[in-house]
Amino acid sequence: MIEHQMMDEMDVSVYQSTKKGNWCSGDAVFVIRTGSYILVAVTDGLGSGEDAQKASESVMAIIRNNHDLPLGSLLDRCNTAVWGTRGVVLSILKFDFPSRHVEYINVGNISCTFYYPNGKMYRPVPSRGYLSGRKHLSKPAMVPFEKGMNFIVHSDGLAFQPAYHALFNQSLPAKDMLEMLVELKVDTNDDVAIVLGHVNLDPTA
Repeated sequence: MIEHQMMDEMDVSVYQSTKKGNWCSGDAVFVIRTGSYILVAVTDGLGSGEDAQKASESVMAIIRNNHDLPLGSLLDRCNTAVWGTRGVVLSILKFDFPSRHVEYINVGNISCTFYYPNGKMYRPVPSRGYLSGRKHLSKPAMVPFEKGMNFIVHSDGLAFQPAYHALFNQSLPAKDMLEMLVELKVDTNDDVAIVLGHVNLDPTA
């Protein structure tokens, strides 16, 4: 399933698929735009099937209802919500318009990469582990964003290949880049969640 959201500040395209043989996915995506930020969240419940979906959805319910919180506080609430479940890995990005920065927080192997128009690439180092209700040490990081920047956030259901980087060093709509990636990706027989974005407006304007 592919969905596209065309917003003034950026275009965001989402791909999700379910592991073969399962009726539900343990991966989930949430994207919301407000007057001052765009927030993107990707979660992956440990394992697959209904238990993984339950863990992932418990986190997404917290994010949907509390996305205005500072990311550190939001992650703490997500951590509390998964107590008694299999647990989840999670990445959240908040593109803050006033500060012209992306605030980023992560626990586990939800990968994120930023591609700048000058060819520079930045990939935050993921925090080890997963959210399970136990104490975690993850803290938000800040990354500047600019017009023409692309980014990708994905679960480990996408076996990312080095050749894919070339797709995102182009001035193409997010929709086109995602469709090309889906054509190229290798089937890993796992749930997959991919979010690909392209920044349209100069945040300094």
